[in-house]
Amino acid sequence: MSERPEWRRIVIACDAACDIRIAVGEAAVLAQRLNAALHGIFLEDENLFRLASLPFGRQMTLSPDVSETLSLDDLEKVSAALSAGMRRVLEEAAAQHGLEWSFAVLRDLPSVTALAEIEADVLVVEATTRPFSGSWRPPSAWSALAENVPRTTLIRRRMQARARHETVLILLGQLVDRERVLVGGFAMARPEDRVTILVQTESPADIESVREIVRRSGSRPQQEVRVELAANEPAALLLQIERADPAIIATDADGGGTLHTRELLAGTRCDVLLLR
Repeated sequence: MSERPEWRRIVIACDAACDIRIAVGEAAVLAQRLNAALHGIFLEDENLFRLASLPFGRQMTLSPDVSETLSLDDLEKVSAALSAGMRRVLEEAAAQHGLEWSFAVLRDLPSVTALAEIEADVLVVEATTRPFSGSWRPPSAWSALAENVPRTTLIRRRMQARARHETVLILLGQLVDRERVLVGGFAMARPEDRVTILVQTESPADIESVREIVRRSGSRPQQEVRVELAANEPAALLLQIERADPAIIATDADGGGTLHTRELLAGTRCDVLLLR
């Protein structure tokens, strides 16, 4: 097993609702570890601009008594300011980590088609949202779409940057290229992280086979790596994942195991790397 995949272009996609600084900072750290270039995309939701062009468009707050007209000109100014802010954060992060970088604004509908046209070895989709009026967070329009994007996609869903000594969980299905998934999962692990590998199988010999692949991988000598049998029922597997408390789960996007991708995303709150 090679030490890491040839990922040379990391793309981070953000929209107006997300915490851009944390998202870009995490993507920059990943790009530095993989010796990759960093490209940022600010996603403008075309539906918002269509709404703002209508005569009855208004913006509301959580208080029903407070609202104001939503004009297309105002929305253009706000969007321009937010995209400029992302570009500035991206430039700062790239300078800090010594990265090549680029930036673009994409106005489209929140759709698989929009994400599919982005050239990236790894597409990082920021699926967290900033709190409004205290602690309420609107749902992200992009998290539900990312599972269908036809490339390796990292769905970033945690509200804070990664801490030290966290767990990277690699979930191996039965009908997938396990070595490819292991390579991708280990690429997400930092030297200080623990790696837990859950193998979905009915054959005990598969566990030893995975351990052999890991031994050949040249993984870091001091890194804690555990290989375990995964539960064979979805609810039990989700409980097993919860107990491992991972910062990120790496798995094959096409399944081949106990959990469908949609079930995995609904049943966890950590970052998820869907490998293709």
